[in-house]
Amino acid sequence: MTLSIRRATPADAPALSQICLLTGDAGKSAAPIHTHSELPGLVWALPFVLIPKHTWGFVLVDDDDTVKGYILGTSDTNAFRVAEEETWWPPLRERFPLEAKEGRTEADQWYIELIHRAPDPAPAECLAFGPAHMHIDLLPEVQRQGWGRKLVDAAVQHLKGLGIGALWLGMDPRNTEARKFYLKLGYKEIEGPRACVGLKFEDWKGL
Repeated sequence: MTLSIRRATPADAPALSQICLLTGDAGKSAAPIHTHSELPGLVWALPFVLIPKHTWGFVLVDDDDTVKGYILGTSDTNAFRVAEEETWWPPLRERFPLEAKEGRTEADQWYIELIHRAPDPAPAECLAFGPAHMHIDLLPEVQRQGWGRKLVDAAVQHLKGLGIGALWLGMDPRNTEARKFYLKLGYKEIEGPRACVGLKFEDWKGL
């Protein structure tokens, strides 16, 4: 199997949603804890390919163009959150009423409550670090092969071209393996109330 990286497109949305689900429980599959399996992707992945402004993304694909992983993000977190509130969250709030809890798991309800209170303000410490943030997920079959670093490099080169010099993300504190991965790549912890790490591109060692 030969793997390669290309730009993400709206047509990748179903694959991105599935990968988000299969890695959505601190790096493990979240499928067993959801009835509405589309929820993780609707929050963490699809906005970055279906909202055209302030977004970017790259996907890892095999010979058949099957998506095996992704890195998605925004070049302007504040502007992106405004766009989400204008176009993304309102129809999802209608689709998933807050009070209609029948048939939902605890994890489903957590995501639905997040949808209804969005846009959740980004941590001030992270915004001070830089305007761009990211999400990255790879299926287990392509992990620990250097593809995470290559996806990050694609993002770094893209953002450098926009005149941006840093990138950050929020982390699930339970996902200790992800934390090790980021620190190994040169990310540093950002002090604040949430678990966030950031990368200054001047510290990026590349491939």
